[in-house]
Formats: sequence, structure tokens, C-alpha cells
Amino acid sequence: MIKDFYKQFRKACDEYFVFDDERFEKLKDITFFKEIKKGEILLDNYSKAKYIYFICKGVLRTYYLDENGKTYTKNLFIENYFSTSKVSLLTKETSYLSIEALEDCSLIFIDYDKYKELISKYDEFKNFYINYLEKNWVIVKEKNEISLILDDAKLRYQNLIKNNPNIENRIPLHYIADHLGITATQLSRIRSKLKNSK
Repeated sequence: MIKDFYKQFRKACDEYFVFDDERFEKLKDITFFKEIKKGEILLDNYSKAKYIYFICKGVLRTYYLDENGKTYTKNLFIENYFSTSKVSLLTKETSYLSIEALEDCSLIFIDYDKYKELISKYDEFKNFYINYLEKNWVIVKEKNEISLILDDAKLRYQNLIKNNPNIENRIPLHYIADHLGITATQLSRIRSKLKNSK
């Protein structure tokens, strides 16, 4: 089973850079596999991020917690996505967001500091890192920010479902509403209108 998850991991990596067997083994050497229970906190806002999590199975959410205890769901991640606190990894400071498992999860933990060592030694890992950063931390991030300003909640919901198939049947809907910046009631209305329009 774990072997199959690493095949899944390699296929996801291939979208950014195709490693030969030798280099992929070096990547595997700085990872470990772990099962996480629903509700478990992988990272809180009192800790420094050490790992990038590749999701083999399950759903993770990243969220902010304000001084009044109110949470804001920044992102939802399903299978074949990578999740982490990017700012904490880069600054070595405590994370300003937390990461929680919304389902039982199967994850591959990638040691970020050891990955940076690989970057310093091998161009392949540098190219992978650049390609990943450009797509996810620049292009996707900018598109999401523009969507938040220009698109209405209905379109943002439709895009979320398109990019995360069946997620609305896997996690409580209030997390989706929170991520979209709307109330659970507003989300219910949107879902009802979309259902009736079919």
C-alpha cells in the first residue's frame, strides 16, 4: 500500500519535473509516510513548519485563528496536492496558520530543510522547486486573489467543486462556506439554485 502511495507521489511530482530513478530515490530518502486521524492538527500557530505534506488520501485545511478564537479557512487540499505553511518554512518563524485533517489522511512528509540541501547539490531539484513555486505560489495564488475580488460566490463555489471533485460530500459544508467568505446559509442557497437549474 505504501509503495502505491509513493507511485502516486512520483506521478504528482512528474507534473513539475520528471526525476530519473536515482534522483527520485534521493527525494524519497528525505520523506516518511504517516497516517493521520480526522481532527488531528499537523501544525499550529505556535509552531515552526518543518514539512511539506503530500496528500495521498484525505482532506487538509489551512486556517487562521484570530485573537477572539474565530477561524478563517484559507485553503482546502485533497489528494495529490501539497500543503504547508509557506511563510513559516521560508522565514523559520512560527506559523501564522494551522493545518488540520478533515478526514483520516494518508500523507507523505517531505523534510523541507533536507530538500533545500538537495537543491544546493542537484539542478533537478532546483528546477522542480522553481516550477512548483511558479505554478502554485505565483500563478494559482494570483488567480485565486483575483477571483476573490471579481467573481461572485456562486462562481467561486463552482470553481472550487471543479478543482476538488466531490469535496462537498466529504467535509462539513461550513468549512467550504468559510473558505469562500460567505455564510453557511448563503452557501445553502447557492447549492439549491444550482441544483434546481439542472
